[in-house]
Amino acid sequence: MSYLDVPRIHFAGQFFTDPSTVNNDPQHYEPACTTPSPWQDPNGQHRFQLRNCTINSVVGPNGFVEDDTLVGGIVSTTDKPDIARIVDLDVYQQGVSTLFGIQLQLTSNDGQSITGNADPAVVNGLWFQSVLPTRSWESGDYGQGSYGGDMNACGLFQTVIRFDAKSWPDTSSKILRQLRAATLTVNGQLLLSVKFVVDGYQNVPQDANYRLGRIVGTIGPVKVGEPLYNPGQRWLRARPFSPNDPWNSPSFNDAPFKVDMTRRTLVLDLANSLCRQSAGGPPVDLGTVTVSVSTPLSPVATTIGQVDYSAFAYDNNAHVTELNLTDAQIRLLAKGTLSLTMSRTDIGPPAVLTEAAADLVYAVEVRPVRLAGDPGTTATTRVYASRKGVPVVNKQLAVWIESVHGTTPGATVPPTNPGNTPQGDGAIKAVITPTDSTGFATLTITVLKNPGQRTPELDGQLYFVIVYDPAVPHSDWSKEAPQQDHLISCLVWSQYAVNSTPQWPQIQAMMAPYMKLYPSMKAQVDLADLHTFTIFSKNPPWDKVYNETQPGPLGIKAGAIPFYLSRDYTDPRFMPISRDLSPGKIMTVMHFIKNMQDEKITHTA
Repeated sequence: MSYLDVPRIHFAGQFFTDPSTVNNDPQHYEPACTTPSPWQDPNGQHRFQLRNCTINSVVGPNGFVEDDTLVGGIVSTTDKPDIARIVDLDVYQQGVSTLFGIQLQLTSNDGQSITGNADPAVVNGLWFQSVLPTRSWESGDYGQGSYGGDMNACGLFQTVIRFDAKSWPDTSSKILRQLRAATLTVNGQLLLSVKFVVDGYQNVPQDANYRLGRIVGTIGPVKVGEPLYNPGQRWLRARPFSPNDPWNSPSFNDAPFKVDMTRRTLVLDLANSLCRQSAGGPPVDLGTVTVSVSTPLSPVATTIGQVDYSAFAYDNNAHVTELNLTDAQIRLLAKGTLSLTMSRTDIGPPAVLTEAAADLVYAVEVRPVRLAGDPGTTATTRVYASRKGVPVVNKQLAVWIESVHGTTPGATVPPTNPGNTPQGDGAIKAVITPTDSTGFATLTITVLKNPGQRTPELDGQLYFVIVYDPAVPHSDWSKEAPQQDHLISCLVWSQYAVNSTPQWPQIQAMMAPYMKLYPSMKAQVDLADLHTFTIFSKNPPWDKVYNETQPGPLGIKAGAIPFYLSRDYTDPRFMPISRDLSPGKIMTVMHFIKNMQDEKITHTA
């Protein structure tokens, strides 16, 4: 199922990204703040690229590692139609960073390639304890004694790549031919599932690897009826983490796994689950790691095998490990729970990853949501539920809406900042259907009223929509954040009536925050300067420079500013990069530009 299935491709290398974080401080959205602090990489352009990524192994339908022309080939981003972008949803929520506009190319070692476009990918399974500290886990102890928050972080992105079936060549790669035959075709597009884990990001400008990090990835088929943006399988839950643990006691993160009944194989993905010795380094030494299964009727665990969690396995097969199963083990796994146990006894309890008994697994497919603030506006996403790898039918999950404030767990609002204003309370509602025959429920969010603004420069308000099982006691969400894939982050823009005859001061006020918070944009075009705004609103013609013959909103077909403002928000060229300008404001800007192009009005600074 998805990237855990076969045929499968594994790659490893580096990623490059340069997100500016000037906009990560709510105080910077106050008009009185005219000189915001630079934070990290203020001149960054939010670009994302793969660098030096090599295909290190492929696995065929029979589960054996194959000799194929893909091995030694490369996985790359094409930077078409522009370099992909990484974007936070909101200043109050930087935990659902999304990659827009990735065009991925797989090239075999004989030069043949396939190219496809990835759906937006959202970070998941994000944790900041993935590196063993050099001093202690205490949060006040020199930042855990390691090398900076981002270097300690690790997370995964899972999405689908869509390939035009007509342009998929008949390559020399046997694996690519097998993938084409095994995967799902939708509307003339072949879909492949891709998951990659990123860690070891270097955010110190003085370092030779500044703006680079490590990446390992897995590509597999997509099957009918499965989720596209999460594994949809069984999960091993991590041993509880405590900042009071001894400094050399490693932390762990949850890991997905599946039982492949057809191939009688256990497939484990540990790429985002084991603590590293150093940022971007090898896993902590756990001794021997043994996989076993137990049931209430068979409390003595039955050993299945041992896991190769070495640095070589991380690079070679992205820590996706397979173990053969006997009929008896398959029967035990159908009712029992899986666990991973280390042989070391000096670094905490030996059981490091354990499946919860009778674990209902459910996950939201699309977790960041943007909505216009007009009452009646809706957005939908799906939630997939399963138990022991089997879809759960007619399960009624529940939803809870939390207006985000400074002390809301899971938000990135500093506790000193109030977060949402009181007028935002009760602005949305959410309902969820029972799961259907394939295990999917549909969740609908509806805007009930104008949420208002948090500051004059920060449109809208942020809400957490939490999915939970009403049959199971849950934690206190005022003290503990829910599991990441149970949480939808919903940004609702302030209601804004489109003005068809705006004047420059109104437009300038909209552009001013971007010029303050995105120095890299201002270095190219000062959108708050009337003269500059006029030049780039009228020039160039779209068909001559952008090869775009289709007119934009209001029939506009010239001007760099309206071109980038009118791209689809999934397009890496969309402006603003932050994607936090409401649709009503964008259309008001478009009217201003159209009136300027038609010379209906004369503007003065």
